Amino acid sequence: MGKVASARKKVCIYFTAFCWKIILIFLIVLDYVCQSKRLTNMWKKLINQFVAERDQFTNSGKQLTKKLIDRWKELNNAWKVFCAGIGSIILGFLLLSVITAGSSKSIIEGSAGFWNFIILIVSAPVAFVIWHFRDENNRQQIENQRKDINLKEFQKLSEWVSGAHLPEIKTVSKTTQKSSLKDGEEITEQTTEQSEEYAKKPDTAHFDTFSKRDGAIALQISAIYNLLPFFRGDYGESFRRPAFNLLKSAWQAMQFDSLQQLEDLDSSNNEKWKIINKLRQRAESPMGVALTHVLLSLNQENTKLNLHDFPEMLPNICLAGIDFAWNSVSTNARDLSKLNLIGANFQKAMLVQAKFRWSKLNYAKLDGANLLKAELQNAILELAELERTNLQGAHLVNANLQGAYLVNANLQGAYLGSANLESAVFEGANLKNAHFNWIQLKKSAVLLSAQITVLDFIKNIYPDWKEKNDSEWDALTEEDQTKAMQKFCDETGMLIFDEDGEQQIMPPPLEK
Repeated sequence: MGKVASARKKVCIYFTAFCWKIILIFLIVLDYVCQSKRLTNMWKKLINQFVAERDQFTNSGKQLTKKLIDRWKELNNAWKVFCAGIGSIILGFLLLSVITAGSSKSIIEGSAGFWNFIILIVSAPVAFVIWHFRDENNRQQIENQRKDINLKEFQKLSEWVSGAHLPEIKTVSKTTQKSSLKDGEEITEQTTEQSEEYAKKPDTAHFDTFSKRDGAIALQISAIYNLLPFFRGDYGESFRRPAFNLLKSAWQAMQFDSLQQLEDLDSSNNEKWKIINKLRQRAESPMGVALTHVLLSLNQENTKLNLHDFPEMLPNICLAGIDFAWNSVSTNARDLSKLNLIGANFQKAMLVQAKFRWSKLNYAKLDGANLLKAELQNAILELAELERTNLQGAHLVNANLQGAYLVNANLQGAYLGSANLESAVFEGANLKNAHFNWIQLKKSAVLLSAQITVLDFIKNIYPDWKEKNDSEWDALTEEDQTKAMQKFCDETGMLIFDEDGEQQIMPPPLEK
């Protein structure tokens, strides 16, 4: 029994010692892992510090180099040669010092080639500066010649775009005099006829051609297309502004007659819309298509409209009848966001899905324009003219329509959330299925004959229009619902249609 107890005791001692060894090994490994993490973190910090110092040194070197280069460019040629001469003297002194210290006196005194080599090295900086001047001068001369050629080309294109080359229209007056005797008295009648003569199409037996005037018009349209590189900046920034002024003036001249007639007409005249339709017709002419192609062109990177580069020239711009959805116009050209377009004329323009977010369109003329699904979020349309404008499905969230003239405008399905409609005129406007509420709409000035559906009345108007003591819509009887809609129409003059928006139900058509 004693031996067994002694054996058990030894086993326990060995087992305990083994456990302690395992624990000790575990602690050593744990300490090693911790130390490794600390070393890794320390190395990471050192590497990051080294990288930061290297970047700082590199940036400082770049800044110093840039300052020296800028300072060198500011110096005139005389100072550059003087600095090169000083550098040559210093270089020669350093070379002589090194050579004198490491060479024999006989080599220095008796070798003519050695001195020629030294002179060549010392004079190299000055020679390099002089060569640089000549190279810069040659490049400047080539650049000036290129600018002269571009300037002459631009001047010729400007002449053709303006129509100065068009043949003059000759006015011919013919006077016919007749004399007759009546009651012994001679009576003389004079008849004056005036006619305009254009250059006639020459008679050719073998091929078809066109008249001189038709050819001049074709040249004018071609010149407009050729203005695109100047407007885009391919030939330098100096041509861009004059090209834009020329294009803008050409568009206004093309629409001048119709615009002048609109100014002379009364706003209620029936002829107004016939004239406005002519704006669209002229924009679809060959000259209008050419001007549209160039005016709505993108920059060299094809990322944005070139008009964005002339923000100070956009107020009161005339683009009446222009088509932003033309085949040759990129979809990126429809982005007119954050532009100052105060007083701009977009009458009868095609602006389908155009983007006017955050744009200023105060006093803008948008009569008859097509703004289908246009993005006008946060746009300022204060006192804008939007008569018969198609705003179907347009996004007008947070837009400012204060005092806007929206007579007979189509706002079906438009999003008017949080829009400012104070003092706006909605006479005859189509508001069917539009997203708005009565709190917004009641601030408008005129709602006579504005159209909504019965669902619009139930969802957007009745909850805020009803009195506090009135019941909810679902709790009203059919007769009470009809009375509520009749009362609303009597107060506002609005028209309520059925759910499909096709048949007028309130006030009844006979009573209207």
